[in-house]
Amino acid sequence: MTNQGLTIAQAARTTGLSTRTIRRYIKTGRISAQVIPGGHGKEFRIATIPEELTKQRITDKQPIQTIDIIRELQNKNLQLAVELGAATERIRSLENQVKLLTAGKQP
Repeated sequence: MTNQGLTIAQAARTTGLSTRTIRRYIKTGRISAQVIPGGHGKEFRIATIPEELTKQRITDKQPIQTIDIIRELQNKNLQLAVELGAATERIRSLENQVKLLTAGKQP
């Protein structure tokens, strides 16, 4: 961020919105911005981003993150179930081998 404020691209990254949305919000007055001369003409600089836009970014992504966590846990649960099944089968096999060995030693 420069001392003049955020560019439209920086504001878009900060809020998680598109640059088109930021421009639209400036045009409608939802975001206040100054017009300054730039290298290719006039440029907008945004001094502050309204708090509701930064909060919206966090809450909008939270359900996606929650779904990702649930999927990750489901996959881990499935992997553990497979490993448990394989371990149980190995235990049964070893128990049968022990039974055969102990049966052969008895008179």
